[in-house]
Amino acid sequence: MNRPILTTLAALMALPAAAQTAGNGLTFGGEVKLEYLDANPRVWAFDGDVGMSWRSGGLLGFDAALDTSYLDDGSDVTNVWAALVLSTGAGEFAVGAPRPLLETQRVMPRFSSSRLIDLELGFLRGPITPLESAEDKGVTPGLTYLNTAGSLTYGAGYHYLNDGDGLGIFEGVMQYKAGPTTLFITGELADVDGPNATLLQIGAFHDADRYDVGAAFAHFVQSDGNDSLRLYGSFDVVPSLTVRGDVVLVQDSRDIYSLSASYGLSNGLFVEGGGTKIQNGPETYDIGVGFKF
Repeated sequence: MNRPILTTLAALMALPAAAQTAGNGLTFGGEVKLEYLDANPRVWAFDGDVGMSWRSGGLLGFDAALDTSYLDDGSDVTNVWAALVLSTGAGEFAVGAPRPLLETQRVMPRFSSSRLIDLELGFLRGPITPLESAEDKGVTPGLTYLNTAGSLTYGAGYHYLNDGDGLGIFEGVMQYKAGPTTLFITGELADVDGPNATLLQIGAFHDADRYDVGAAFAHFVQSDGNDSLRLYGSFDVVPSLTVRGDVVLVQDSRDIYSLSASYGLSNGLFVEGGGTKIQNGPETYDIGVGFKF
């Protein structure tokens, strides 16, 4: 991103709710949240990530989504996605402005309890497309393909940013599920003037009854390379209270640590917060209240 959200993190360079069914093939779901970040400077933000899908049971369908983080200084990171979906025997083709597969097929949870911190770390582990699309201030046209064969899910996509720079981003995903464990590999290639940007990620995530653990290695290359390793774990102290720990080990830079907790109610309301520490650097604390549906 060209515009930093958090200066303390820019200098370094929960999982979505189950979808609701409305009948007639229509599903919807998402999350909205108000968060406060005790950073430098302090920030209030409204975060939203909502979407809906419709499948006719035949060939035609559609997907639509909106994700945004609106800051109290008037700046925002907003994407609008909408695409016609063609369901065939060979998989699903989404045409229009489809949401990137690296978002819809996300395996690892977002980093920390702050959406803003998670966004700022996107330059280390992606996905690239939503970050660049937010700068475009419009709908990003593209095409995606996704198919599932047994335990294997795979797909690819292309997104074109019409911001005058002619930026094209290719993406690919592959997942293999073995019970509660998912192995995954993703890749993005940003075709720009000058050195192309490439981001590869490989990892595994284990989703057990009361705990989750995951690890992902990311390799980013443009003019120089940058590797990072993310380690994640969470534990359900009680069904409504989850404690999470996150570490990102960054090559030739300072590592980032996060500890957070989330308390959820049966009606979808939740409260979460935590702290993020940059090695030999500042600490940032966040707290938020939101609603999942």
